[in-house]
Amino acid sequence: MRRNPVLQVNLRSAGKKLFAAGAAVAISVAFIVAGMLMVDSFNRGLTQQIEAEAAGSDLIIDTAMAMTWDEDTEDYLRDDVPLAEEIDELDGVDVADAVSGAYLSDVEEDGSATIGLPVTEQSETREGEISAGREAQAQDEVVVSSAAAEGQGIELGTTLTAQEFVYEEGAAEDAEPTVIEEDYTVVGVMDTQGSPRGFVTPEGMERVPAGGSPVEIRVKLSPEGEATEVQEQIRGLIDEAVAGLESTRAADLGSLEVRTIEEIVETRMAEQTGSGDALGYFALGFGGISVFVSALVISNTFQVLVASRQRTLALLRAVGATSAQLKRATLMEGAVLGLLGGAAGVVLGTTAALGFSAIARATFAPDLPLAGPTLLATVVGLGLGLLVTVFSALLPALKAGRVSPMAALRPAGLGAAMPKISILRVSIGLVLTLGGFGAVLAAALLGGPEGSLPVPAPLLGVAGAALGFSGVLVLARIAVPGLVAQGGRLLARIPGLRVNARLAGQNARQVPGRTTATASALLVGVTLVGTMMVGASTAQTVLYDELAERYPVEASVAAVGEDLQADLTESDLVESFTSAQGTSATLTGELGSAEGRVVLVDEETFAGVARVGGLAPAPGQALVAGQLNGEVYSGSGAELELMPYGTASSGAEEQAITVEASIASWLPGDTVLITAESLPEEALAEEGSPWTFSDAQGITLIRVAEGVSPDESYGLASLMEDHSEQFNDEGAVMRASYSQSIDMVLLIVLVLLGASVLVAVIGVSNTLSLSVLERRREAALLRAVGMNRRSVGQMITIEALLLAGVALLIGTALGAFLGWAGVASMVAREDWSVVLEMPWLRIAGLWAVTLLAAGLAAMLPARALSKVEPAAGLSED
Repeated sequence: MRRNPVLQVNLRSAGKKLFAAGAAVAISVAFIVAGMLMVDSFNRGLTQQIEAEAAGSDLIIDTAMAMTWDEDTEDYLRDDVPLAEEIDELDGVDVADAVSGAYLSDVEEDGSATIGLPVTEQSETREGEISAGREAQAQDEVVVSSAAAEGQGIELGTTLTAQEFVYEEGAAEDAEPTVIEEDYTVVGVMDTQGSPRGFVTPEGMERVPAGGSPVEIRVKLSPEGEATEVQEQIRGLIDEAVAGLESTRAADLGSLEVRTIEEIVETRMAEQTGSGDALGYFALGFGGISVFVSALVISNTFQVLVASRQRTLALLRAVGATSAQLKRATLMEGAVLGLLGGAAGVVLGTTAALGFSAIARATFAPDLPLAGPTLLATVVGLGLGLLVTVFSALLPALKAGRVSPMAALRPAGLGAAMPKISILRVSIGLVLTLGGFGAVLAAALLGGPEGSLPVPAPLLGVAGAALGFSGVLVLARIAVPGLVAQGGRLLARIPGLRVNARLAGQNARQVPGRTTATASALLVGVTLVGTMMVGASTAQTVLYDELAERYPVEASVAAVGEDLQADLTESDLVESFTSAQGTSATLTGELGSAEGRVVLVDEETFAGVARVGGLAPAPGQALVAGQLNGEVYSGSGAELELMPYGTASSGAEEQAITVEASIASWLPGDTVLITAESLPEEALAEEGSPWTFSDAQGITLIRVAEGVSPDESYGLASLMEDHSEQFNDEGAVMRASYSQSIDMVLLIVLVLLGASVLVAVIGVSNTLSLSVLERRREAALLRAVGMNRRSVGQMITIEALLLAGVALLIGTALGAFLGWAGVASMVAREDWSVVLEMPWLRIAGLWAVTLLAAGLAAMLPARALSKVEPAAGLSED
């Protein structure tokens, strides 16, 4: 720097003007660094957990498949036990244990089980210190892991129970099973990482009523044993055992893998790091968006700086500075900014990752290692900051090198108000826009299983969206300044804004480069947020429509009565309900017969509870519970005979009807819905008819309230099972689960995209602040002709709001199109129609927040320009 006086002049003149651009770099770098460090923390935690679970063993064989059912003895055959015995006799092996597993539960007084704890046998091939109590010694004792003690609240002295439900051969379908139970007492807590689990003695595993199932063979080598040699010997034993077995059993046993601890860690990491990779993809993806926005902000900042330094640069040229020196100085200024911003981003990202990991440890992931700085994250952060700023400063550097020494002899002014339209720019912009968005439209309309696209529709849509949006940014230089000026003219019609609004619009039009760059930074964030909002809302509508088709009634229970009505009325989970009477009947189809109920319904029955209309079956048709599919009938369209309970003298056989079955997965078991038109004419008219409908055999249909969470939806089952064992709440659970998933994804994405919007707002403030340098004479002249300070500041604020308004207008339109197209390209079923759904309330919130942020960003620049005194401003060149 000492040898580059031009750089020293640039840095002194810039001063605090580069602070906002540096902040944009820091935020973007912090985003990516934090994501990388959180992924590193996640992976280290997973590695430690796997190593802790395998500690004490040198080789482990996963034997979950080493068990088969023997039809002759009607018992399970285990291949892991004899294999472990043979391994134990190999040279170099100290111990080989065939570890079995089972489940223990915490059984309440009413018989309900609240804890399902996996347990395995204690083994000398497993390491772990007892942190409380002692090891299990008797067959009715169990030791639990620290995760089970902390996460599930299991204490010393707690009784856990192994259960087996046995049904007697030939018992009726509604017969209660015999429950065989064995109790185990918690005598110790083992301090070990991993998921909650327990450990019992080998005798304790044999005591489990249902018996233990194979889990793994853990092998501990003797001091002279070599892992590679023993692996090969065990592989030979497996091959020998496979040779004498039938095909299925041989395939299961032959698939066993003998792995070292290092191989186990590598394999399980590959299987379990999906969430970590997803976290990394999110961080890199949205961090990349922030970097892109930062590049726009930085480029705009340097362009304004170069414009404001025109006389200074010209004077430097006049006293001997070369064009190359000016270019190098501008690029080096960007490099200094990038290194400082990158360093700040590394510190900020590391601090954020440390905070996130600390919160995770204190709440839901106590074993997660604290995130800390890594060489890779530091190098990536610094390198990214340097690369982005140098690249963004490249075009301004070229402009700086073109400054003529003659520019020092004339005042620096603004460029032409209306520069010539570049035919090349228009052509490139149109090609990119039309081609890119054409690809998006093709992905939306032609995707699906029968589509004729050469590549997957989502991939084509993403690529097309990137190209199309790039074209929009190219054309923005032509469209945005004019739109801002037009917006100024519209605002000028408001009393009190006639002069200020028109001037603000014209100012934006006079410097199209600065205006476009500022609006483009906002446009990126607004388009992405709008796309996610519209996409989530559209996807939610598509899923809800599909759920409405599959589950038009979200819950149903085979009960009718005042007590049930009172409970449903008081429940916050229920929006509405209705009841229909039924009768007992024999249901006979191509596959057999079953006893069930036939319920009489009409369109009024479904009014207010069904999500779709026209649900009542037509004459000769019936809605039949999905439970009966495969037991009584086979698929929709099958014929089903319904015969009411009665005797020959009552005419039950004569009044049997045949209907065409349609599967209704939302009905309680053994239920059939028909309309009165399907019954014989005399069925309801004659007294003593076997078709007697009453509340005793009726059902109640329920519509779930909006906004019910998945956890809350499970409470509906508890409410219904108090009145009948036959109920169906699948639709309610599915709807609540989809709603929460979409809302959660949307929340995460919006928080991540908020970083890019924040960077864009910083860019607005920075650009307006730097533009004050160019407009001091303009402000002084306006003050000299009578404009007061308030009006001058108001002009800057209006300009910021106009820029934000144009970005919101274009971004919302693009977001609506891309959001709809994104969902349409991912829907792979022809019977799903994707209709655009605009979340107007969320969109209004986006507009309000963006306009407010733009207004706040303009406060300091507006105040600075309003303080320009007429005499001082007019005296400047």
